[in-house]
Amino acid sequence: MILSGREIAWYMATGKLKIDPVDECQFQQNGIDLVLESTNSVNSTFSKGNFYLGCTREVLELPDDLMAFVELRSTWARTGLMLPPTIVDAGFKGNLTLEIAAFATIVIPLGQRFAHLIFAKLTSPSRPYDGKYFGQRGITGPISDERGK
Repeated sequence: MILSGREIAWYMATGKLKIDPVDECQFQQNGIDLVLESTNSVNSTFSKGNFYLGCTREVLELPDDLMAFVELRSTWARTGLMLPPTIVDAGFKGNLTLEIAAFATIVIPLGQRFAHLIFAKLTSPSRPYDGKYFGQRGITGPISDERGK
């Protein structure tokens, strides 16, 4: 079940879901917009044919019964950028690192609403999250998975 903006607000009001900071304008009908805080590109210029990493301003803390899908806001997709399918696991805590592919050269001013987070309720609580990206801050590159997962 995809959560409505009203249900997301309820999860946040009860303290089960934490998103900090978040402004009222970021709430949408069925999700929350996320702000691009930093990138590994020079002057936030994304050159055609290249791959970049970015980081959200918001720190998330998901409960064990919610997961989320990260999507690029259509405004930015229409300029020639793309995010691969990204899932935020139930129980995750930290900033999100965004993988950005550029099919056109574009400058993105930092501080723009860039991605959209869509929450889905799990049919039952998940096991505690112990992923390698738990608690990440800032842009986090790939971490090898020595556990064989």
